[in-house]
Amino acid sequence: MIARAELVDLFHSVVAALSAERLVREACAGGKAPSPLPGGRLVGLGIGKAAAPMLRGARAAIALEPLAFAVPPEDADPPVLIGGSHPVPDEGSLRAGTALLDAARSLGPNDAALLLVSGGGSSLAEVPRPGLSLADVRAVNEALLRSGAPIEEMNCVRAHLSKLKGGGLARALYAAGVRRARALVLVDVPRGGTSAVSSGPAAADPTTFSEAREILHRRSIDLPRAAWEILERGAGETLKPGEPADFIEHVTLCDFTAPAREAARLRPPAEVLPLVTGPVEEVARGYAERAGPGFFCASGEPEARIPASAPPGGRAQHLALLMAHALRGKRASFLAAGTDGRDGPTEFAGAAVDGTTWDEAIGRGLDPAGAIASFDATRVLSRLHATIPRQAAVAHAGELHLLSLD
Repeated sequence: MIARAELVDLFHSVVAALSAERLVREACAGGKAPSPLPGGRLVGLGIGKAAAPMLRGARAAIALEPLAFAVPPEDADPPVLIGGSHPVPDEGSLRAGTALLDAARSLGPNDAALLLVSGGGSSLAEVPRPGLSLADVRAVNEALLRSGAPIEEMNCVRAHLSKLKGGGLARALYAAGVRRARALVLVDVPRGGTSAVSSGPAAADPTTFSEAREILHRRSIDLPRAAWEILERGAGETLKPGEPADFIEHVTLCDFTAPAREAARLRPPAEVLPLVTGPVEEVARGYAERAGPGFFCASGEPEARIPASAPPGGRAQHLALLMAHALRGKRASFLAAGTDGRDGPTEFAGAAVDGTTWDEAIGRGLDPAGAIASFDATRVLSRLHATIPRQAAVAHAGELHLLSLD
């Protein structure tokens, strides 16, 4: 069995190997940035949790004039880096979204735009459709996050309530006369690829208002009246494939499978499991049914339906506590953590447990079973020092899961 501390060390090594700054620096040095026409500028626009290190990487390789970047508040350095909130938008998110569209509109036909995109931008930057208040936008995001819907369904709804998402930024660039643009993307979603990251601000969106309404009805998701009215009216579709504004090439620098593959490379022998999707409880059952001995690595992001009354928590920590129960009494260890350095609205990136964790929690009166029922894993795991401290977004490629069985 690989000890929990070794799994944590491996997680940090994987994150370092997938450094957003290095990936962008190498891409720009290798000619991936677009070139302006004579007299034009090469400008940078960015969105996402890893947008700040991506910008550092670009500027280390090329002469880039940064205009607007939506980043987490701790990275904000106005006026270029504008802090928004995650996972629920705030006033900073509205400022960031407006700044991105304004920056795009300020460009001209001779200019070229380098877009640096990572996950988290759906919350970090927003420009709501007319009629939506900040309170409405926050309520929409909170309802979607609690619903357990996969990211592609959440993006469908969010894009149809936004002027930035679903190709809104691409439309602004095209209307300004820009024809030379490229997006470098860290993919943190299981489906949809580069165009789905941060709800696709610079990409065409094949989904429709009708699909957004169907998702909400099927999952019984309640939205503010103003949001429903926009979706029912269905006016002003998102950017569709083949439209003139669908002109921005998207380049994948790192995809959702990278964390598991990198972990297996760094710590052989290991088996790389298929991409993780589906409800978090089913993911835990699948891991628990694996026969040892062996070391297994997986990438992905399970879906979690969070009770409205739940305290702040994270999906990775919830999965870790489920696995603590599944591995009870066994010579086994498990880690689940976000490569972006954070797990939901908590101070942690994830957690690592082993066959002793569940009984230790019971012995200390922490009620781990109750914590699972109420989505309160953070309280239990932090008291057991099983959590992994939150860190700045060095990389961004979804969650890494590591399982060691004797």
